[in-house]
Amino acid sequence: MSQPETLPDEGHDAQVVDGTTLPKDRDFTDEFDFVVIGSGASGAVAAHTLTEHGFSVGIVEEGPWIKTREMSTGVDDVFSRAIRNRGMQVAEGKTFIPMLQGRAVGGSTLINSAIAWRIPGDVLHEWKNDFGVDLPEGELGAHFDALDRDLSVRTVADDVLGENSRIFLEQCKKRGYEAAAMKRYDLGCEGSGRCLQGCPNARKQGMSVTYVPWALAKGARIHTSCKVDRVEMTGSRATGVLARAESGAKVRLRARLGVIVAASTLQTPNVLYRSGVRSKALGRHFCAHPSVGMGAALGRRVHMSFGATQGAESIHFRKTERFKMETISMPPELAVARMPGVGRDLLRRMSRLDEVAVWAAQIRARAEGVIGRNIFGHDKISYTPTEDDVRIARRALATLAELFFDAGATEVWPGIHGLPLALKSTDDIRLLREGPLDPRAYSWVATHLFGAARMGPSASSSVVDTSFQVHGAEGLFVVDSSIFPTNLGVNPQHSIMGLARHASTGIARRAKRSVAA
Repeated sequence: MSQPETLPDEGHDAQVVDGTTLPKDRDFTDEFDFVVIGSGASGAVAAHTLTEHGFSVGIVEEGPWIKTREMSTGVDDVFSRAIRNRGMQVAEGKTFIPMLQGRAVGGSTLINSAIAWRIPGDVLHEWKNDFGVDLPEGELGAHFDALDRDLSVRTVADDVLGENSRIFLEQCKKRGYEAAAMKRYDLGCEGSGRCLQGCPNARKQGMSVTYVPWALAKGARIHTSCKVDRVEMTGSRATGVLARAESGAKVRLRARLGVIVAASTLQTPNVLYRSGVRSKALGRHFCAHPSVGMGAALGRRVHMSFGATQGAESIHFRKTERFKMETISMPPELAVARMPGVGRDLLRRMSRLDEVAVWAAQIRARAEGVIGRNIFGHDKISYTPTEDDVRIARRALATLAELFFDAGATEVWPGIHGLPLALKSTDDIRLLREGPLDPRAYSWVATHLFGAARMGPSASSSVVDTSFQVHGAEGLFVVDSSIFPTNLGVNPQHSIMGLARHASTGIARRAKRSVAA
């Protein structure tokens, strides 16, 4: 299917202020009812919701707007343009864990797999009972329903499921594991296998082709390539945002009614700190879903370059063992990186790239970390999986290996220091179950990030109150996953957007009452 003549992310030039072209020697000033920091899952939804309620909205985004026609197949190009620190942002602890984040209009929705999971009911009950965060399930359900309609949430179609996911589902069914094709933001997926590089067809319904242009069509304005320094406070009230354009120009966006921070779990805490927030909980209680994965040679055609990048999943062990399994089709550059060996051994495996499958597990880790500042003022992430988290990772990898061998794998590649480069049979799975408990032995990656500006009723133990306003700071709101009291055990984008829609709807209604008074 060819691209349409006009794509959803085109035709809004009048509503875009490009921070790469602002004159360096001239300050730029703009004024709105609300200013939203960030254009990812939470920021885009908040901006659109506020415009629907009739408010003027300015969005400020640190990264560029990469349009659909500019999407590249090259992983290096994507990492350079769309991912923070070219993918080199890491959590520092006993081990180093890459923390991958989008840094562009649309945030991580530009380069993720568009998976839609609502906040599980058991998590909502945990938040209520343990943290005093009582969110109305009925209202949240209505917001999730609206998101489903707006973003065409649907189950991955069989004709674009891809063999990587199909084989996974077959093996889970044989073992009696609960498993299914994923639900995603999908307006007619063509199976290009390029979710991680940015959808080349505008079929993945990320924020840069949906809520951002929809907000601009309602009068919002976005300021791209502008890095926020701080929220401007007048007394205890938020009155604007100060940023620096990539060109060097100073940018001031005045906010008559409030500022919405949606800068992400990793960036929001330091934006608040630079703005004068001094909560004891700020930067604390950071949590994640550290993920582990493995590749295998199946001895038959898999062809990961076709199909949904992530098409299948299993939550069979989410509650009992605290891990969720899922498929992930990797582009050749990343798939080869999963292959062990050097020289002829590596070349032999590379020659069979079309037979490679990659599956992964995300861990609902109990570890908590800290988001702080290094000596240069940049975000510093301190985080180490606990020994129990490592035990869960071992069980998850052993389970994946069982499924691989059930599928006829000739080799399974654990990627664990101290273990053989390749496992040859089911007898070797015991090596995974008895693997090292040192987190440094594992190849972790984290893209699901939570906490560090936790929500709660008490200012002594939380940063944001249950109306999404920062304790003691009038008109300063946070709506991203930094407010989550815990991680979820499922992919968080839909949950983030549902909460952002709920939060911004409440903010808009209260603002209307205030203006009317």
